[in-house]
Amino acid sequence: MNDLRELPPTTWLRAIPISLVATLAIGIPSDLVDTPVFGRPVETRPIDYVILAVSASLIGLILAIRVPEGMGEKEENRTIWGGFVSFLAVGCPVCNQAVVALVGTSGALSWWAPVQPIVGLAAVGLLIWALRKRLATYRLEACPIPV
Repeated sequence: MNDLRELPPTTWLRAIPISLVATLAIGIPSDLVDTPVFGRPVETRPIDYVILAVSASLIGLILAIRVPEGMGEKEENRTIWGGFVSFLAVGCPVCNQAVVALVGTSGALSWWAPVQPIVGLAAVGLLIWALRKRLATYRLEACPIPV
């Protein structure tokens, strides 16, 4: 937590629009952000909105922390995967064609839907891990060790 408090205010300001873009990128296709483009035959759950909000906030913060060129590539890959897993966690279970192809529509509702919150927690865990790694990389750049 101390590392987060030590971030400059500009980092927090950069995180806001990035988080909004992440919210839209995950929320629109999963129909958590209502648009006429996508529909959702299965009702949303409150946990879906929590996972979306936490994931988008973490994605925004991770990408807002500036690190030297080439040093944050692994964290960016983890962030992309965390966002993808978040999308799977909040998406409509019967709209996910891969899940329906593997287990059918009834399997998507009886098997995939109940594990989606666990997948969401895994996504948040992956994003927290990426944030910790990004903060460690940032600390090395912000406070270099004297030679």
